[in-house]
Amino acid sequence: RHMLQRGILSRILYPAPEPSYTIDSFPSELVWVPKRSSLDGDVPPVGVDSVPCLLLTYPFSRYLILFFHSNAEDLGRCFSFCHMLRDKFQAHVLAVEYPGYGLCPGVASGKTVMENALSALHFATQSLSWPIDGIKIFGRSIGTGPAIKLASLFRFAGVILVTPFLSVADLFKDRVGPLACFVEEWYPNLELAPKMSSPVLLIHGRADDMIAFRHAEKLYAAISSRKLLISPPGMSHNTNLMNDMNLLVLPATQFFSLPDYVFHDLRVPRWALDISRCTASHRPSWLTLIQREGRALLQLGQHLTAKPHFFVGKVQTSPLVSCCGSGRMSDSWPPTLGESCCSRASVDQHETAESSQVGYDLGTMHQRGSQRAVPCTDPIQPVAVSLLAQLRHEEFQEEEVSPRVMGGERWPAKHAERPDVSV
Repeated sequence: RHMLQRGILSRILYPAPEPSYTIDSFPSELVWVPKRSSLDGDVPPVGVDSVPCLLLTYPFSRYLILFFHSNAEDLGRCFSFCHMLRDKFQAHVLAVEYPGYGLCPGVASGKTVMENALSALHFATQSLSWPIDGIKIFGRSIGTGPAIKLASLFRFAGVILVTPFLSVADLFKDRVGPLACFVEEWYPNLELAPKMSSPVLLIHGRADDMIAFRHAEKLYAAISSRKLLISPPGMSHNTNLMNDMNLLVLPATQFFSLPDYVFHDLRVPRWALDISRCTASHRPSWLTLIQREGRALLQLGQHLTAKPHFFVGKVQTSPLVSCCGSGRMSDSWPPTLGESCCSRASVDQHETAESSQVGYDLGTMHQRGSQRAVPCTDPIQPVAVSLLAQLRHEEFQEEEVSPRVMGGERWPAKHAERPDVSV
């Protein structure tokens, strides 16, 4: 019964939307935070489960903002907001993904969300070597739950809570009344509020019809540390905080004395950007990897779909050379997975000279050598050329790429100009 209640509660509090980003959406800003990283900051093994996080850096900033988004968005949908957070406050931003959201596997619950939150904090302090007094916690809506829980355990440079709530039970009490007593409590924010020792900025609109303003009022009264409550009369639950500087930017800048700088910059370890740490179910397919090789390989595929033809003149270097190290074909056509893209152990100089004078059929040129081709050891090579071989019989259909739109707005120009892989 408890598991059933937990599953229903997870669906209500964390209704994960369709993923709005892929493994290729933020190539230099999507980091893979290990859930069980070593205490000494060494490189964790690849097999460790990883949490996708968005890391936006700002040169020589003193502060890092650990951001927890609302339950109606994932890292892709909150990317623009995080980007503006970084630029307005001139601070690094590390946004944490929830289980079941985006590329993060699992089911969201109070326990699993806190596991991701603690993993991200450990990554910031250990792997990024960032001092905890240089970290600010930012939680919005359901994200104020893990934010308050972390702030009750550690002293940070500051805490920003946007549309916070008292507890899960109080959220349900506003909707279902007495039945809320049967709900499992994941975030007892009112109980944890007095334990926060960091400066706290609360922002809650009086026109919020999702989480009543009384939640922020009671939380504000329970906080014993330095605090400030901003309560705009016309602000609703989903008001864009960046449209009006008086909602977030100016209060936070004055309350926390932002921005501030240091003489050393944040260094991101290379292993954190390694996509092989992504969960296997979200890793790119071989087709995607082949597409990344660029136009040359795809144009070769078009070339192989045509009938074998002759050409006169010097043999040109095949695009396969850049991908697989050899432009020669195997003795069987079409090649199989066991023997596909092959490299000759040696090439007879006389044959090379002769080939520059006479034209050969691309389909039979490999037969002139007396030495049989040696199968490649690189696992991507047979898969790549096997796919190209099948192009002789099947029409290559490129996956349709949908416009990169988030929240009705296109991505920033930095991410709008992506490499064109269409043919």
